[in-house]
Amino acid sequence: MATLKLYGAKMATCTRRVATVLHKLQVPFKLVEVNLRKGEQKTPEYLKN
Repeated sequence: MATLKLYGAKMATCTRRVATVLHKLQVPFKLVEVNLRKGEQKTPEYLKN
């Protein structure tokens, strides 16, 4: 089974909520940090995922 990728800002409330649930359910995941201040959520690399 592939590891789940969680895209988000490390300190964002929404990202932390999802990460907390994944931890509680013992679902393995990798956090892929997106720097919202730099506009990384608008880059082609981010948008293709």
